[in-house]
Amino acid sequence: MTYSLSLNTPMQSIFCSKQGGLAKQVLLVITGVLVLAFSSQLSIPLMPVPLTFQSTTVVLIGMAYGPRNGSYVIMAYLLAGICGIPVFADFSAGISKLYGPTMGYLIGFLPAAFLSGYLAQKGFAKNIYTSFVAACLGVSVIFFLGVTILAQYAGLRAAIEFGLVPFLLSEPIKLIAVACVIPKLWKRQ
Repeated sequence: MTYSLSLNTPMQSIFCSKQGGLAKQVLLVITGVLVLAFSSQLSIPLMPVPLTFQSTTVVLIGMAYGPRNGSYVIMAYLLAGICGIPVFADFSAGISKLYGPTMGYLIGFLPAAFLSGYLAQKGFAKNIYTSFVAACLGVSVIFFLGVTILAQYAGLRAAIEFGLVPFLLSEPIKLIAVACVIPKLWKRQ
């Protein structure tokens, strides 16, 4: 097993003993999905991309759960939404969300969680500064993919104006909060 796929993460060690088993692993993933679904509903309805706590929560989950379990949470979240469970922003669901202007943001969740979790395991979770860097890198993936896909619907200028600029002030503030929490979680391990 490679280091990036190990289960040596705060959430794993807090909630699952070494003999944890599949049931505890599934419970951990379901809890992550519920937290992400809840954060998706904390929304300011901007158009075409609402301001939510999804991206910050994705990064938090990645850093707390690690790359493997964080990816499992995101895959389960996306699958739940595709299957019609209203977990996306504004209690929306359906495969149509993966073919609309927010598609890039949703798809970006998976590599963002993996990247931020990987960086956390590689030592970026040790202090606030490096945690903030890891969180920023993770969320950058979400915004890069989100703006890229949104530009296909609205043009590049509008995609940047409506899909990135409104978040330039709020996102760093939310990521500072993540950076303050993550080192404490990793020290508990």
